Amino acid sequence: MLDHEQPKTVAFEVAFNDWWRSQPSSFRNSVTPSAARACFRAGYSAGNNATERRLVFRVGRMRITVWAIGPTAAKAKAEMEADLRAAREGWPKPKAGWQLQEER
Repeated sequence: MLDHEQPKTVAFEVAFNDWWRSQPSSFRNSVTPSAARACFRAGYSAGNNATERRLVFRVGRMRITVWAIGPTAAKAKAEMEADLRAAREGWPKPKAGWQLQEER
C-alpha cells in the first residue's frame, strides 16, 4: 500500500478548488465560478506546458490542438491524433497522408 508511486502532478479539480478557496470572498462574489474555472484552466494548462507551445491544425473536417516544443513535433503529434480519431470514427486514412494546415 505505502510503496505505490504517488502522482507527481495535482489533478485539475484539486488545484482549482485550492485556488478558489484561497481567493478573498469579494473576488469569489464578483466572478462566476464558470468564468473563474475557464480562466484558471487556461493558466493551468499553459503552466503545465511551459516549455511547449500550443498549435492548432485543421485536418480535413477535424480541428486538432496539440502542445509541442516546435512545429515539427506538433505536426507529428497532430498526425497521430488524426490517425486515432479516424480509427475511432471508422474513416480511412488518406493515401497521400494527412494535409495539415496550421490555424492562426
